[in-house]
Amino acid sequence: MNQSIWTYENTLFLIMGLTGGLGLFLLGMQMLSRSMRDLAGRQMRHFLGTVSKNRLSSAFFGVFFTILFQSSSAASVVIIGFVEAGLLLFKQTLPVILGTALGTTITAQLVAIKIGKFALLGIGIGFLLSMISKGKWKYIFETILSIGILFYGMELMSNSMKPLENYQPFVDIIITFNNPIIALIIAMIGTALIQSSAAFIGILISLGSTGLLSAETCLPMILGSNIGTTITGILSSLNAGRQAKKVAYVNTFFKFVTALLFVGIIPFWHQFTSWISGDSTKNIGNYLANAHTIFNFFLLVAWLPFTKQVSTWFDKYIPNNSNSFSLKYLNDDVLNTPGLSVTLLKKELLAMGNIVIQMVEMTINIIINKNSTMLPKLKEMESETDKYREKINEFWLKSAQISSQENWPVELYQLLHLVNELEQIADLVSVNIYNQAEKWINSNADFSKDGKNELEYYHSRCVKQLKRAILLIENRDYNHALRLKEKYRKYAYMAFDLELNHYKRLFSIESKSIESSKIHLELLNLYRIINSRATNFGRLILMDSSAQKDLDKENFKDDIESEFTKK
Repeated sequence: MNQSIWTYENTLFLIMGLTGGLGLFLLGMQMLSRSMRDLAGRQMRHFLGTVSKNRLSSAFFGVFFTILFQSSSAASVVIIGFVEAGLLLFKQTLPVILGTALGTTITAQLVAIKIGKFALLGIGIGFLLSMISKGKWKYIFETILSIGILFYGMELMSNSMKPLENYQPFVDIIITFNNPIIALIIAMIGTALIQSSAAFIGILISLGSTGLLSAETCLPMILGSNIGTTITGILSSLNAGRQAKKVAYVNTFFKFVTALLFVGIIPFWHQFTSWISGDSTKNIGNYLANAHTIFNFFLLVAWLPFTKQVSTWFDKYIPNNSNSFSLKYLNDDVLNTPGLSVTLLKKELLAMGNIVIQMVEMTINIIINKNSTMLPKLKEMESETDKYREKINEFWLKSAQISSQENWPVELYQLLHLVNELEQIADLVSVNIYNQAEKWINSNADFSKDGKNELEYYHSRCVKQLKRAILLIENRDYNHALRLKEKYRKYAYMAFDLELNHYKRLFSIESKSIESSKIHLELLNLYRIINSRATNFGRLILMDSSAQKDLDKENFKDDIESEFTKK
């Protein structure tokens, strides 16, 4: 075909084939990501617990994580959330980031397989069998369906570009790609726009299969694609904290420095890839996928031994910044992965629980020493717990819209109930104890020595009980929960005894007890209520473990869900 017979129909065919094919390709990747995460959600929770053992296991985690998300960009955004609050330390995350780079090459290898002619068969079989299957098999057939859609999109893009191979104006544009810097920049921009290096490699394979691009021309574009895929992480970190920025920047640093090195050794890279892949003119898809893998494998091997030094350097030179409140673990990238999200919710609860513990701990200093300077801090911390509750509820409401609640474990509803318990304790401190503290500070009264000692002791029991409760968020141990309940009974009797002691002092004509009586009794009662709410953490586990015969779990789940929906 030449320029003189290029028609409107050719242009329409090209646009529809490219946009439709790319759309189906990205849809297939999205569906593949969802189905694989459904299959491996519970294993993700196990991996998160073991990733910090050594750098090699962290790198394997990065590979596995990217396979689930089918995008190193999306995986990096989620990892940013992990690092922000300490699910992974920054220095532990560097091997994970390197692993995500290698993980994304698996998608490219999959794309390079020439099975586009059988894509429709995969779509048909995958869809029909997924409709009549349940559980694990349903996810397996959904995976087949998504792979079929992915390859059908590739086939459409490839077919739509075939007329361009003899269209001279387009060939002239392609010739400019022989400049490696121009090719690198174009690939970087293109990958940033579609936010997927795998998708861009797929486009390169389609162009290469029509003869429009040579193997050597594609190599700088592979480098640009690897740099471009880091831009998504940078954008997601713009309004985030220091830790998030470090993850995004170190990812770009790894890719950019390694790409600069490879620009200088493109001839050797081409020869080595050709030696592995064979004649690139016969199977350019295999050649490009292998070139992509070689680059990212070198990236992993070259940088993995030096992650400690790189993390130290970034710790030193990335400045702090202030940012608005946001959850540190839960984000939109894990909305449709309940198994993983439960683990992240526990981390959010631990962070929220630590704030509540600090609030309760502060109260005794405010009361005993009449320290008014600490009162505003209580209000600030209570406001932060409110934001935790609001953001957590908002996350799960959004999750309910895109994922089936049938896959939500009962533990999730229990954790959401604990969010409310923590918020209620924070309210007790910031409203009830706060009001009593204001009255006490503005009075001229003082506690008796015995009264002061009793308040300090009972407060310490209250804090200890709350800390026991927070431990149960991650470690759902039946014996620990039982001990929590037994301690509550002991502390409830203790509060009763302390009230009796107070009345004995009150009627022994000791003026300090008379003047402080009301606040003393109010504080004992408020600390007792905090004990009770802390014990609810254990009661949920005891109901789940020892009273299954008497407890209608579905009704309990519906009640909590109804309460959660109202909020």
